[in-house]
Amino acid sequence: MKMERLFLQFVQRERLLDDNGRILVGLSGGPDSVALLRLLMAVASHWHLELRAAHLHHGIRAASDDEADFVRDLCARWQIPLTVGRLNVPEFARREKKGLEESARELRHQFLAQTAQETASDRIALGHHLGDQAETVLHRLVRGAGPTGLSAMRCRQGKIIRPLLVFPRAQILEYLEQRRIGFVKDASNEDCRFTRNRLRHQVVPLLRELNPRIEEQLGRMAALFAEEEEYWRGVTDRLVPQIGQRLEEGWILALDRIRVLEPAVRRRLLRRFLEELRATPLGLSWKQFEMLEQLLVSENPHAQANLGDCWAGRDYGRLWLLKKALPAFEPFALTLTVPGRVAIAGVGELEAQVRRYSDKRNDWIVEFDADAAGNVLGVRSFEDGDRFHPFGMGGEKKLKDFFVDAGISFWLRRKIPLLTVCGTIVWVAGVRRGAQFPVRSDSQRILQVTFRPFEEFSSFWYGGACPFGEKTEF
Repeated sequence: MKMERLFLQFVQRERLLDDNGRILVGLSGGPDSVALLRLLMAVASHWHLELRAAHLHHGIRAASDDEADFVRDLCARWQIPLTVGRLNVPEFARREKKGLEESARELRHQFLAQTAQETASDRIALGHHLGDQAETVLHRLVRGAGPTGLSAMRCRQGKIIRPLLVFPRAQILEYLEQRRIGFVKDASNEDCRFTRNRLRHQVVPLLRELNPRIEEQLGRMAALFAEEEEYWRGVTDRLVPQIGQRLEEGWILALDRIRVLEPAVRRRLLRRFLEELRATPLGLSWKQFEMLEQLLVSENPHAQANLGDCWAGRDYGRLWLLKKALPAFEPFALTLTVPGRVAIAGVGELEAQVRRYSDKRNDWIVEFDADAAGNVLGVRSFEDGDRFHPFGMGGEKKLKDFFVDAGISFWLRRKIPLLTVCGTIVWVAGVRRGAQFPVRSDSQRILQVTFRPFEEFSSFWYGGACPFGEKTEF
């Protein structure tokens, strides 16, 4: 049959299937998914495929029960193993304050991904066709998408394949009619309260009057943008290690390197960082990019912006992109009795002990003459006006200036513990000791203080050093 031959040629050309693969078909019972399953059955022997199906009962309409029964009967006749799941989409939509369409799509993808994992399936096959692609392009165009959004759906994205993406709906219906294969009709597809249905029933027919092949044209445009996106993905792959450093909670970007990029490159690179931060390619708006651009050129070295579900903060030569804003600063002032230890929530722990000999010293361990320093130490946070006499320098300086010279992040300064003796700062923990109470050759007792940062603090601390990869020309 012609449709099966064309289907085989497209799948081969796009390399959508592998030998001996296990394919999970998302089967709603509608014409597209039913045709997809039948077509895969027709070509299964070519790749020695094992086919399975998965159906999600959305709990949206009374007809959902009938659809699930139809899918069960169909898979029983065709001897296809079937997994049926049931979720309450309306309840999820109300709880998450999302639209019904968006919620159904999100839960459906989660269900298919979980089922694919449970059944050890290599691919998830979806029945999107050329008309769906055209509607997606128009939908994103209306929402103000750029080239990335207009690339729309791909015939292969990770484990997901869409073998019908180049076939119009009419051709799919004709194939089902020729094969005398039944399917269910989703009445909600006629409800023009939903945006996609308005596009399908009102906008696309109007555009078809201007261009009878509008769906094909929009599909071709999406494919062209997709090819462009593949090129830009390679460009950003090379730039990411030069511009950004990964943290557990996000990224730190080198401002001087990202500023010199051309706007088109910079915008795509920022999108790449935000996509990885948010774990989704959708929902990024021009407003977010405009806010980031303002941060890049702002005269305020510590500007910040809330980007909805993530946060950006500028810090001299760095731009922080985090899943959420850094926690609000909580001042602390504690007493550390020797020997003993104190813990600072969200920061770390300091421990003081007296030793008879000098031990290893590094950024996290400092030593003083115990008899000179005494047995009662203070541990507090940075305050405006603080002054500090760093070891090895001729005199004291403003602690703020010391932080600037040392490249300490603005967003971390008030989190760094300051060790004090009688009010004098003798150690900026993890950064530099003061000039007071040095260990001498005749010191009888040695006071050793250790700072152990907690994981949530050390992630940002190490990021403050900004060790970006070697810079290369774009």
